[in-house]
Amino acid sequence: MTRSLWSICLVAGIFLCALVLGPEQSWALLGDSEGAFGLDGSLRTIGGAVHNYDFPPFFAEDSDIDGYSQTILRLTAGGRPHERLTYEIHLVQSVTYFSGGTSPGAGAFNLAIGKSRYRALDECWDWLTEDKITASLWFDRFNLKIALPGADITLGRQAITFGKAYFWNPLDLFLPFDPRQFDRDYKAGVDALRVDIPLGDFSGFTLVGVLGRKLDLSGDYVCGEKVWHTSWYGSSLLTRFFTSVKGWDLALQGGKVYGGYQVGGGLIGEISALEVRAEAAYLWAEDSPPLPPPLQGDLIEDHFTAVVGLGHRFENTLVLELEYLYNGGGEVNNLNKARPRFQSGAILHLGRHLVGFMASYDFMPILVGQVAAIYSLSDSSVNIQPSLNLSLSDNADLLLGASINVGRRPEGDSVQTTRFKSEFGTYPNFYFAEIKFYF
Repeated sequence: MTRSLWSICLVAGIFLCALVLGPEQSWALLGDSEGAFGLDGSLRTIGGAVHNYDFPPFFAEDSDIDGYSQTILRLTAGGRPHERLTYEIHLVQSVTYFSGGTSPGAGAFNLAIGKSRYRALDECWDWLTEDKITASLWFDRFNLKIALPGADITLGRQAITFGKAYFWNPLDLFLPFDPRQFDRDYKAGVDALRVDIPLGDFSGFTLVGVLGRKLDLSGDYVCGEKVWHTSWYGSSLLTRFFTSVKGWDLALQGGKVYGGYQVGGGLIGEISALEVRAEAAYLWAEDSPPLPPPLQGDLIEDHFTAVVGLGHRFENTLVLELEYLYNGGGEVNNLNKARPRFQSGAILHLGRHLVGFMASYDFMPILVGQVAAIYSLSDSSVNIQPSLNLSLSDNADLLLGASINVGRRPEGDSVQTTRFKSEFGTYPNFYFAEIKFYF
């Protein structure tokens, strides 16, 4: 590790410890975001170990364990200079170390910050790029909101979330969380114009226009980096209607999305003591590039996606969630064909049929335990995620967890000839500890 990186990590660690061990009351850096200007933020550091399996095309020989660490500083500025005008700016700095480096083995555990759909400008500054160390600075959000008598208009890079399922949200198109993602405090923003038109207390229309660029098969921008560029293929123009009928929240949406056109809907409500959720969407692909040779077919094809879920919270704080996913763009027998589609963001998983389960329990008010599992019915592989969340103070948390993957491992003599036998069996196991501080 270079001297500059050690300095960065040391300063971040000392700063984080000072904050955690200091007074427990919450505090802000400057001002108040409910006023004209406020500056807040968060600092988080995660350290972990990646337990590799024996597969030379992916992992170097005698490399059973790889180390991983990442420190992320997020500064959030915002305010309300006028009763009808608000703004927010999120600036993010990350420093990442992975002992696996950029070798072929890193492909099974991708830690890089990938290129994002629905962004017209790649403003990320990678100011340190070495084999095992990267450091990047970027704007995650940068938007202005105007509250008019009949509508709210938000312009700029903003987080947009649709859908209410737990693991999978077919209606959530704009940089959705990966179902295996353990940290979901912040959602990345897209370059959009959003108009929200209320029709009542629980009804309304949302119109969203999002600028984006086309990605190539490797996930890079076709037009290059550090330039402002948009394309109809990579952009979105979406209409959404939502309402509530007899205690059921209903939503319908449709329009142009990345690579085609989508129409879908969702509902959430209760039957007796059970919360019931359902979402479904159909995508019509438009002028898709072909899959990389020797695979046959298009990268994005017409497909149907649907999720059905049940949930219940008991009085003793136990929470149970169960969901089934039909992933129409996935494959049952040829996971190699599904992999480039998954890596490009065209589908949610490699397999076609998956089940997700989550159980959460408050052992104490400051200690919450959780276990989540995703099982692929298509290839009999499973991802298991146990975790413990400890509240250290009003503004600090400690998260301990793991991502354990069981399934048939890949076969082949090289990366190019690799045959994927199961989805979760492709990934190594990951064990981590994360400390987060909010200020």
